[in-house]
Amino acid sequence: MSTLSKTLVSLAAGLFAFLTAGLAVTAVLDPHVWPSLFVGIPVGVTVGVTVALATAVTLRYRDRRRAGALDTGVVAAYRAAVVAVATCLVIVPLGTAAIVFDVGELGIAVLVFGLPACVLVAAVVAYVTVRQTSPAGRPPTA
Repeated sequence: MSTLSKTLVSLAAGLFAFLTAGLAVTAVLDPHVWPSLFVGIPVGVTVGVTVALATAVTLRYRDRRRAGALDTGVVAAYRAAVVAVATCLVIVPLGTAAIVFDVGELGIAVLVFGLPACVLVAAVVAYVTVRQTSPAGRPPTA
């Protein structure tokens, strides 16, 4: 797959995730938070960027694996992307549920501030862990 194709697919996936997550969070929170769009936009941006980067990394990993040219950096980036997406899949519903079930301002804080921080920390920890634990000369398997 060419670099342009990978870029376009990644951007399309990120845009789709941005619109889907942003609109879903905005719609669910509309009865509970007055400017629900101000919560939906940051969530959409975080999820969209995460999905775009994860798609690019996954396509790169797939191409390298088919070519038999996997290295530690590619595998570490792939695992970090998987962890970042999984973090989004856990944090967004929890933050939204905290708002819907009227836990207070905790849900908004989780969505607006906690989600980006959790995604970043989870991805960095996964990347560093793979880089530190893989033996030299042999890439880890995914």
